[in-house]
Amino acid sequence: MQEDDVLTTTSAPVGTIVPTNEELPVLHLSNPECPDCGGPVSKNGGYERHPHGCQPVRVQRYVCANCCSFSPTHPSVADDHHYPRAITQLATAVDVLTDSSLENRQDLLTIHYDVRPSDQQIHNWCTEQTAEIVENDLPAVSGIYSYDEQYLTIDGNRAYRLTVYDELLRAPVAESIADRCTKETVREFLTTVLAEKPVYVVTTDGRSDYPDIIEKDLDAAHHRCNFHFIKNGEKKLRNTVFKSVRYNNTERLRGALVWSEFKRVFAEQSYEAAVRRFEAVLDKIEHLPKELRTPVKEVMENFDTFVGHLRHEAVPSTTNNLERYYEHTKPTQIKRRFRSDEHARAFLKQQMRLRTLKQGLISRERSLSLGRELFPAVSMEQLEPLFTESKQRYLSWRDRETG
Repeated sequence: MQEDDVLTTTSAPVGTIVPTNEELPVLHLSNPECPDCGGPVSKNGGYERHPHGCQPVRVQRYVCANCCSFSPTHPSVADDHHYPRAITQLATAVDVLTDSSLENRQDLLTIHYDVRPSDQQIHNWCTEQTAEIVENDLPAVSGIYSYDEQYLTIDGNRAYRLTVYDELLRAPVAESIADRCTKETVREFLTTVLAEKPVYVVTTDGRSDYPDIIEKDLDAAHHRCNFHFIKNGEKKLRNTVFKSVRYNNTERLRGALVWSEFKRVFAEQSYEAAVRRFEAVLDKIEHLPKELRTPVKEVMENFDTFVGHLRHEAVPSTTNNLERYYEHTKPTQIKRRFRSDEHARAFLKQQMRLRTLKQGLISRERSLSLGRELFPAVSMEQLEPLFTESKQRYLSWRDRETG
């Protein structure tokens, strides 16, 4: 047997640290055997290991007569790492749960563990390799989605976060980072993400590109977000009517009353009631300032696009759930910057896991699996307090169904 035949390393079991009469304690195996073949092994020298934040140790090496050589794994420090798992896990947990800077995370580790990794080291811990499109590992999807974009800053440049969100599962389906947000970019993202998934309805804001993509390329129904639509109308009412000298107070009041009645169309409890309310508004359309007649005519031409939520209760009236997902993961008022696309995608993947863990309507087992990806060695008892009230009710219902 040649020397090269026994120097192949392999994964090893976790060792035990024992004090000795020598200067350093020894990391060894109480009952050593080959992790590959289970055969007997013999000692084969050792080396010193000086992990940050832990006591230095002398690591015992072993050699198997049949296949390989190996060393025990440190109980607190992963192989090929210089910092204990507790330190890296705290740094990544802070990254997932807060918007703190790299410097603040350095300070936290200094206070708790008396170590100060470089900001680049912390950045590396919080970055993982992902695909260009970050997809959620959901057991199934409903076919009822929302779509939106959010601005990001990556290495000082503006970028766009594209998101598809499952309204019934209350979880993101997929996200991607794009330098530009053109019609072709959105089309490629949506058709790629939803290519092999059921697609019935997609709710979006009022961008003119969306109906063509959703209805022609996805062969699905397009639903307009009522919130964005009404918000734009309110802006016109405020800026072009109330602040304009072209209208007197009587005209402003009359226009505001008709607009208020128009808004109630979207809040009706049934499709038929919405039709009646809208017909009444059309009888008074001449009382609206001309700036507000355009949105009313837009609804008249595409009525079902705006009130689809009244025909199918599963369809959301707004994209508010997706907007809340953005607010939970990256609030607009917090100017969180990313060093690279890879860092941004890793952040999206972490947040996707976290939000699905907390509010996604998936089983306890899948929730625990997601939780352990984010927070290793965490038990279900520690994870369950993170669940939202709606998820807790859903899991209780599942328990009764299976019980």
